[in-house]
Formats: sequence, C-alpha cells, structure tokens
Amino acid sequence: MNKNTIDKLIPDAIKELKTLEKSGKIEKVYNGYLASFGPTVITSGLKKTVTIYADKASSNVKRRRVTQIMFDLIGEDMDSYVAQKGNEKDYAFKQRLLEANIACKLAIRTFVLREE
Repeated sequence: MNKNTIDKLIPDAIKELKTLEKSGKIEKVYNGYLASFGPTVITSGLKKTVTIYADKASSNVKRRRVTQIMFDLIGEDMDSYVAQKGNEKDYAFKQRLLEANIACKLAIRTFVLREE
C-alpha cells in the first residue's frame, strides 16, 4: 500500500461518497460494506469478493454501489473485471483496489452516518 496514493484518492472518494448522501447523512450500512471488503479480499481472494459484491442479481444494491465507487476511483470497469478470466494473480490491481477501499474507509468518516 502506498500512503501517498491513498491520500490522493481521499478527495475523490469524498466526492463519490457524497452521491450516497440523503438528508446530509450516509447510511451506516455503507461503512460496514467498506470495512468488510478488505478482510474478505484477504480471506476469499479478489475475484470472488468482487463477484459477490458486484452481483447484479442480488437484492443488495448498496453493496454493489460501494464496489462501483472503488472501481471508479481507480478508473476501472467493475463489470469487465468480473467477466474476465484468470486475473486473480494481478497483484498490482489488487493493491490499487485495496488502496481505493482504504481511501473510502477514511473518507466516509467525514460524513454523518445514520441507521437505515
């Protein structure tokens, strides 16, 4: 992880997270999804984690939205990544996505969180 990269991503993460605001607050559940993303990548792998979080068939649109924000921060297309085969070993990509995750986790702390 590169602290400078994370620092540069934070302002963009704040802008992206503002799209989740309703009445000046963000639902607390988004914080939970961001907090669990990194550990899930470590335990299950990047491809499996992104596939689960990006599931269009799931009724959990919020989890997909959080994942989309992280992909937007690094300038990648989430759906293309899910459709690709054999990119689990791309260490640089994994690091970039985890840096975006950390930037989002830090950025969400600048917002007031509310229960659903």
